[in-house]
Amino acid sequence: MYAFLKNINNALAVILLGMESLQDILGNRNFTPPDELTTVKEYIKRRYKSNCTVEVQRDALLLRLPNSALASTVRLEQNRLIEACNLKRRLVIRYGRN
Repeated sequence: MYAFLKNINNALAVILLGMESLQDILGNRNFTPPDELTTVKEYIKRRYKSNCTVEVQRDALLLRLPNSALASTVRLEQNRLIEACNLKRRLVIRYGRN
């Protein structure tokens, strides 16, 4: 029984030595928001004089506007917004609370 526990402890030690610490993993990440966020916010504020929130999801930008009329207007001019802000991600437009 003791030999079995010793083998398990050795196996766990090998596994733990191969793992990276949380500090190593998070130390290599860049936590600054992409420039796309600020450019979209500024574009909406300048062109429509309204506030919005922009969130980054995996492969998309989520643009949340305060009302459906503005969301519809922005959706009609979505291509212009994408070109003006030089967006590389998919743009999702929603309305509701910011």
